[in-house]
Amino acid sequence: MEPEKVCAALRRLASKGAPDGGPPPASGLSSRDRRALLEAVDLIERAHPPSVPVGRDGGVHLVMSIDGAARGNPGPAGIGVVIRREHGAYTRELWEYIGEATNNAAEYQALLLALKEAARLQATGVRVRSDSELLVRQIEGRYRVKHPRLMELHARARNLIRAFRSFKIEHVRRELNQEADALANRAIDQALDGSRRDEGRA
Repeated sequence: MEPEKVCAALRRLASKGAPDGGPPPASGLSSRDRRALLEAVDLIERAHPPSVPVGRDGGVHLVMSIDGAARGNPGPAGIGVVIRREHGAYTRELWEYIGEATNNAAEYQALLLALKEAARLQATGVRVRSDSELLVRQIEGRYRVKHPRLMELHARARNLIRAFRSFKIEHVRRELNQEADALANRAIDQALDGSRRDEGRA
């Protein structure tokens, strides 16, 4: 069976489990079982990246919405990425807890996660959407990067961007970036909960 079909079957099985903290359903799946299944999906997909339909030019073009959230600035921080094929029905969600960070550092970490995943999916064209004007303008070269930590993250992002045939980053209003924001906050909530994974893919 193809790895993607195995992952889809495991996700369907995990979705039949009980909510965290609830009693096991008739299938016998506990919250721990569900987490184990999803972790298995992560391992399979890391070894066998899911295929993404190619465009008419033979390349893979992705639209990636990103966001970073920090509670306290600095404080517990999470990042979220929503990936879509530019033309077609392909969607992926990524979220990760990154520990203590500022809002700006979290935004950069979200960008790095998106770029690494795009490279893993062998994308040729990438369009990133972010509600952080600072991040967007710094990547565009319109704002100077002054903070040492952001300078480091900025350099790492620029190095990753060079791998793509085409790259564009655009600033969007916060209300148009709610999916990525929800994923970033999910990462924080799951990490602070202590009984759940601090990163995920869906």
